[in-house]
Amino acid sequence: MNPERYEQLKQKAKEAKSRAFQRKVANDKERIENSLFWAIKRVKEEARADTWCTIHENCFRCSLEPAESDDHINKKFERFIHWRKFGAAVFVEVRWKNGSRSDLVICLNNGEIFIEEIAVSEKEENLLLKEEKYPFPIKVFRVKS
Repeated sequence: MNPERYEQLKQKAKEAKSRAFQRKVANDKERIENSLFWAIKRVKEEARADTWCTIHENCFRCSLEPAESDDHINKKFERFIHWRKFGAAVFVEVRWKNGSRSDLVICLNNGEIFIEEIAVSEKEENLLLKEEKYPFPIKVFRVKS
């Protein structure tokens, strides 16, 4: 075999190996980014660092002060239990870097993250403002009192 041909084959093999490695890295990255671990990591990155240590995965929290009505607390707990039954990681009362606070943050096993807001007497304008403030998509559940 002539030396030029040998070098060409060697270069092609090297390029094929490099492409295979890049595909593996891309596949691994996609698998990780579509996981519950990755979703929780993203929530942590968006949450206020000074409050993250008090937020526990799958731990229900509510305020017994006049700020939350019984209807609000009950619906929030119902939605919390609903998502836990499906194996989702749920965070309650997450405080975000911009100062806002959401009722429930749901992290699914496929890496999807969304927020559920429980609305008892909130006006539509307030809910629209929350959509702009929150770092993840929001779903609203209205409670009829």
